[in-house]
Amino acid sequence: MVGFGYDCHKLALGEKLFLGGIEIPSELGTVAHSDGDVVLHSICDALLGATGLGDIGEHFPDTDKKYRNAQSKYFVLDVMELLLQNGYHLLNIDVTIILEKPKLTDFKQKIRENVANLCSLPPERVSIKAKTSEKMGFVGRGEGIEALSICEVIKN
Repeated sequence: MVGFGYDCHKLALGEKLFLGGIEIPSELGTVAHSDGDVVLHSICDALLGATGLGDIGEHFPDTDKKYRNAQSKYFVLDVMELLLQNGYHLLNIDVTIILEKPKLTDFKQKIRENVANLCSLPPERVSIKAKTSEKMGFVGRGEGIEALSICEVIKN
């Protein structure tokens, strides 16, 4: 089974930028209820979608104060536990991050390794790609960031 996930957040001065659980040095960071990690949020939705177990908003609503400033790695760990409890096994994850700046070349391997660790996968089963939107749209104007994820799971 395959699952697809998407997330986006507004960027603002004075906020932190977390991608795949790694803090990225940047003058702009995400505006969000939790830490705003679009990579981990999109992965959660891909995993939940592949298994028919809902979406990230159902499991970790932004109206719940306990998730205020929460680290998104805990969302992934909870979703992975939910998959195991329901008899699913994750095979791979592929993520595309869309952001004008900063450039992520120096961070992709760290993000890959952290995502692999959180999802109990070998790093070669995790792909992290970074793209720009060629200065088009809200991402191109530096107003926001997007992440797209796809995963494959099997039922044990």
